[in-house]
Amino acid sequence: MSHVRGAMIGAIFQDPLTSLDPLMTIGDQLIETIERHLHLPKDKAKERAIELLARTGIPAPEKRLGHYPHQFSGGMRQRVVIALALAAKPRLIIADEPTTALDVSVQAQIIDLLKSLTAASDAGVLLVTHDMGVFAETVNRVAVMYAGRIVEIGPVAEVLHHPKHPYTKGLMAAIPDMTESGEFLHQIEGSMPSLAKIPSGCAFHNRCPRACERCVAERPPLTERGPQHSVACWLSEKHDASEENHD
Repeated sequence: MSHVRGAMIGAIFQDPLTSLDPLMTIGDQLIETIERHLHLPKDKAKERAIELLARTGIPAPEKRLGHYPHQFSGGMRQRVVIALALAAKPRLIIADEPTTALDVSVQAQIIDLLKSLTAASDAGVLLVTHDMGVFAETVNRVAVMYAGRIVEIGPVAEVLHHPKHPYTKGLMAAIPDMTESGEFLHQIEGSMPSLAKIPSGCAFHNRCPRACERCVAERPPLTERGPQHSVACWLSEKHDASEENHD
């Protein structure tokens, strides 16, 4: 997998401080990655490292090459991690909660930077996040997961405004309405099951207020329920059938 990691798939993790080697300078880490995957001589690899730092908004990139991770702020470290992820020109970037460890004022800058750089390099992004605002403004398609399984996937606007799976509906209902005051937030009853003991059938059935016997016995497949919109739920199948009968 060494020819895949870095060269074909880059990764951006939650905490940029632990993502970088504290005993190596930023320049050494970038140059090593570039030399390994792009097979460039050291002087050319250094030029690309400086270019990447400049593109990610690191001031005085030539000087900063010789600095260690602890000499950067959290936002600047995450910019370095983005540069490192893009160093070998991968086709896919996996960004795992890339703004979680950052100050709120820096989060939007990092997301905008990630979008612009990946668009310029023609790389796809798989963004893992619990932040509804981040994916609403960042991605084209969203997949909602429960107990390690995708329960709904589709265009962002469609999933946000017309959720079909009970879990997705519960998540949407739990978002506070900033125009209302004094209202209690919706709470999904129960708790997440252990991944070592996932319930039979639909993993959400013991928390779903509308679960039926089939939900307990059979695991629903991910089935298309609209244009590019798929759901793993027996209830959505019944809903579609009732609409057809009504028509």
